[in-house]
Amino acid sequence: MLRSLATVLRNVRPYSSMRDSIQIKRRPLPTTTSIEYTIPDDPYLLAKKFQQVSRSGKLDDAVAIVMQAKTRSQSPVVWNLVISSYARLGRLSRALRAFSEMRRRGFPPTQTTFTALLQACALGDSEKAVDIAEQTYKSMDTFGVRPSIINVNGLLSVYQRKHDMARALECFNELPSAGAQAPSLATYTILASMCRRQISVLYEELAKLKSDHSKADQSTSDQSTSDQPFHFVSIEDNTSHSQRIAIVRHNIRQTFTTLLDIWATYASDAEQRATNLDSDTERLYFDTRLLKVVLKSCHSVYEDERALARKGFNIIAHVYGGMKRVDENGVVTNSVPLAVLLRESGDVEHVVLDADVLELAIGLCDRGKRYANIVRLWASLNEHFAKEVEPLQRRFADEIQEFTELTNTPNDPLQRKPPKMTMFRQRRAALRTKAPASNQKE
Repeated sequence: MLRSLATVLRNVRPYSSMRDSIQIKRRPLPTTTSIEYTIPDDPYLLAKKFQQVSRSGKLDDAVAIVMQAKTRSQSPVVWNLVISSYARLGRLSRALRAFSEMRRRGFPPTQTTFTALLQACALGDSEKAVDIAEQTYKSMDTFGVRPSIINVNGLLSVYQRKHDMARALECFNELPSAGAQAPSLATYTILASMCRRQISVLYEELAKLKSDHSKADQSTSDQSTSDQPFHFVSIEDNTSHSQRIAIVRHNIRQTFTTLLDIWATYASDAEQRATNLDSDTERLYFDTRLLKVVLKSCHSVYEDERALARKGFNIIAHVYGGMKRVDENGVVTNSVPLAVLLRESGDVEHVVLDADVLELAIGLCDRGKRYANIVRLWASLNEHFAKEVEPLQRRFADEIQEFTELTNTPNDPLQRKPPKMTMFRQRRAALRTKAPASNQKE
């Protein structure tokens, strides 16, 4: 699959089998109940009994019921329920033990089984979670289970929880462009969120470097390499303070560039699937979660990387229309808005516009004084997304009117100059003043 992201080169140790996997202490599953229960003889009724007891807050009793049931009364479904219950609680050792019990009783694992095991790795606190997750994923072939993109996303979620961007990008670059393992919307959202988090971590590091030399030196040199993307420039112990700042800024720029590449790959992939009606690959859809991650990152880097952050203008134009969209060759295009194209290509309902994403989009244009962009954006939204815009009219009406007036003001020094702060920015500033300090940064 052709990608705009660079391919990660990593020495991955060979995998043998689940029996040779990394050892983790596995406590035996409970076999006795706190009170007496009737044990169903039917697999369907046993699964129903397990759900009933576990939902009452007695997971150990529910598992013990399954352990006491005759093998002919059990099924892959009930064991998947057991593993999933432990996974949601992050109890990795118990989930692995349940997996062993499932196999010992002769029940074959399914895609759902491995999805639950990967969730347990993601939510568990084991230091070996990443290695266990990789071996679990690779063992699917051993059990004759073909991984789906849901399983891939489960592995990516482990990397996300453990902040291992290098392995996540490596996994992404190995995905095919079509078929059951083609990236989904969740795939792109996970990767973009990892970049977003890394940018926040780097800005925290930059603030420390600027405020206190000694603390910054210690915190930077002690930084875990597992948190660093593959294209990061590493910081040596003898690096000067000014060089450290320059390196962190470089890493912010590289991470944001990777985020933009992820978005570009998603947009291109989504358009291709929407227009290729003969493809059996699942369509890609659009919702606001992925766009919010991208636009928040644009706001975060705006002051330091203004030229890169302004690529957000083009992304907004691509998604919602109304603005001049310039391609990589500098050619202005007037294509169908991405959100419109993807909404019309399928029957799945997704949130394509809400107040939060509109705040981010207008705010980015306002920071760049692109008032005409805002006016055209608002007109396009009313044309293509009237249903979604209707409840937002009162909230943004006065501010859109001001942007319209600013757009129509001639560029003459004798005429009224644009205000230092628009109504939109004044309202946002007032909200930040009222909000807790921890929530003030976009």
